[in-house]
Amino acid sequence: MLAQWDWTGIIGGLVSFLVVLFVQRSQRIHQSRGTMVSAIAFAALVAYVWAPFGFPNSDWSRAPLGSDVIRLIPFMDFDPALLQTQWLLVQVSMGASTFLLATLALYGDARRAAFAVIGIIAVGLEISQGFSNYFSSPVPPYRIDVHDIMARAAGALAIYLALKVVAALWRLWITPTLRKGSLLSFIDGVTRRI
Repeated sequence: MLAQWDWTGIIGGLVSFLVVLFVQRSQRIHQSRGTMVSAIAFAALVAYVWAPFGFPNSDWSRAPLGSDVIRLIPFMDFDPALLQTQWLLVQVSMGASTFLLATLALYGDARRAAFAVIGIIAVGLEISQGFSNYFSSPVPPYRIDVHDIMARAAGALAIYLALKVVAALWRLWITPTLRKGSLLSFIDGVTRRI
């Protein structure tokens, strides 16, 4: 039973947690209950995404046997049948949710959060699926698709722009007289750093 268990989700989640924790510590990013809860939630989401029963384990993430698995040329290699599935919504949601959690875990440091999301969710997930195809030969194999990366990046960009707008409005209307250690204080600190 244990031999058949795929540990990639747990490994991906742990690596992601350690990456965010390393950035928090090495960059002296403010640590609080909010940043730690966000880091754990980020790692849990990554573990779910990387696991074989998570987001990628859908009909559209697998290529039919005998078909082209690797699609690296933007737009030319795009499969229009993907638009008839939940593919776009899931990929955009994946990028947006992980970027939001990474930004909270890094206390509003959107630039470093972008690097974490690009490395772990965008490029890292595709590399992981490529290794999975190569070493374990899953049938049918995972698609390795540049459009997945582009859709996740679009989701991260959308939430980044939304956060910038919310942060700008927050700074206009909220005065910094919040009780230290409260949820509103954490939100205030995050939004003032975005």
